[in-house]
Amino acid sequence: MPDDLKARQLHLNGIIVGMAGVKKLNAREYEDTKVETLTIDAIKAELEFIDLQLKRRSG
Repeated sequence: MPDDLKARQLHLNGIIVGMAGVKKLNAREYEDTKVETLTIDAIKAELEFIDLQLKRRSG
């Protein structure tokens, strides 16, 4: 059975990497909006929470 937390972690990391790629492609035009900043911060917080849960499972 696949691990849901690890799958979610991979998915969220992919979103962050994808957003970074878009920023590089449009470096001159790209400017972070407040919504994007809040979204990125929320994703990072979720990733930290997932890491904590995975550590608790393994330890």
